[in-house]
Amino acid sequence: MKTLLTNGKVWLNDNSFAKYVGIDSDTGKIIETGIDGCDIRAYDEIIDLKGKVVLPAFQDGHMHFVYGAIIKSQLDLRYVRTIEEIREKISDYRKINHGKKWIAGGYFSEANFKENFVIGKKLLDELIPDLPACIFRNDLHSCYLNSNALGVIGIENLINKFGREVVTDSSGKPTGELTERAMIYMTEKVSPLSLTDLSDIVKMQINGWHSLGITAVSDITRSEDVNVYKYLIENNELNLRLDTHLPFEKFKDTLILGKEYREYRELIRFRAVKAYYDGSLSSSTALFYEPYKGLNHSGYRSDFAESGEFKKYGYEIDKAGLQIIVHAIGDRAVSELLDFAEELIKINGIRERRFRIEHAQHIDEKDIERFKNLDVVVSVQPGHLWFDADLASEKITNYSSTHIYKKLIDRGVMVNFGSDFPVTEENPFETIYYAVTRKTKKFPDGFYIENSIPLNYCLKAYTLNNAYACFSESESGLIKTGYFADLIVTDRDIFESDPDDVKNTEIVYTFFNGKMVYESV
Repeated sequence: MKTLLTNGKVWLNDNSFAKYVGIDSDTGKIIETGIDGCDIRAYDEIIDLKGKVVLPAFQDGHMHFVYGAIIKSQLDLRYVRTIEEIREKISDYRKINHGKKWIAGGYFSEANFKENFVIGKKLLDELIPDLPACIFRNDLHSCYLNSNALGVIGIENLINKFGREVVTDSSGKPTGELTERAMIYMTEKVSPLSLTDLSDIVKMQINGWHSLGITAVSDITRSEDVNVYKYLIENNELNLRLDTHLPFEKFKDTLILGKEYREYRELIRFRAVKAYYDGSLSSSTALFYEPYKGLNHSGYRSDFAESGEFKKYGYEIDKAGLQIIVHAIGDRAVSELLDFAEELIKINGIRERRFRIEHAQHIDEKDIERFKNLDVVVSVQPGHLWFDADLASEKITNYSSTHIYKKLIDRGVMVNFGSDFPVTEENPFETIYYAVTRKTKKFPDGFYIENSIPLNYCLKAYTLNNAYACFSESESGLIKTGYFADLIVTDRDIFESDPDDVKNTEIVYTFFNGKMVYESV
């Protein structure tokens, strides 16, 4: 069916606007855009937008898709402020999930706390004395177990497997905190679900994203997630475009899957792999040049990087022609990755790599120019600023290095936006709000406001730049004839809105492949 969206304000990315756009659900492509002269007789359906704004649908540049969908079905402590609120959330969860053998979830952020308390074994033993509990921090780099959980899993077993990633106090006793690989190990122990259950959870999540205007994501993919995607594709239920990022160690699987799913390339792509170079700011494991305040270390490389496996795999992955995606938070981690990007050029030659650094949360001034010179793509999540600004001012000396993406943009570096769902809210307009205003709890007037990013660039970073970051800029991310008909219509003119009001923007319609997949009531 051919649909005409007319009498609208259709954003064309170059700061110009059309008045109408025609789309075709049979081909899934945009037919035409223009200001006047449209033949309405060529269309089966006409929607009068009455001046509303039309944008390319959003593409989220960094998220944990299936993992995040699972998390949303678990105990939710993301916005708790007090111990009493935690107690109430746990009580409500237990009533709904009576009979479960574990209590898992959480995803709390200390930045939201209004009381002085620490989530750890002692508090969890008090709140959940009768069941094993595993409560995750929102950065997905650490979790906390109560005594019951430590007993079930076996603390000696954990220490033997993961060493320092099982945190102990000065006397060598476990605090209940697990980081990095030990934390990942726990996710596999506490959330077993059938393929059908997983698929239902994922479909609900996709529907939720359509209501937020999201029709494509770059996914930090776990090996087991591929089975879910295969199931959805076979049942014609994957109403989303997926750019998958399996772990470095699975790069040969990625090459095989890329060939296996070639006919579905408009829906799912296997051409990139991901690794972790350091940890996170909140768990004091991100790698910096200077020590953390009050600590005698400056963070750590991941064990994968420290062992030499990262570089070993990296050279081979790059030689195979796959895209490299690497998590780096601290300024030293970012700098060392730029060194590695330079090494790849010297060893394997010049090509269109689009080497991506995920987060690049803290950048040393001396490295700003290197991003452009090395043609590195920077995949960032401005929504993190809500807690990053506050944490950085408390934990590190040079916190002015936090989220300085505007300096990269000014030098022509390709910067794309994402949410890091489920670490932060996946609403693109909320992400854009933080990028534009840089307002946080501790910095209500804006955190280093000179690094504010203009609205037009934010929209580009959420659309065309994300398409570029996964090699699909010739077919998506723009409202242009022949491109995918993935569009959204908003309830207000964000180009005329007050910056503080941007986060309140809502979606009226979402189109995917030319079909309406969401309509507000």
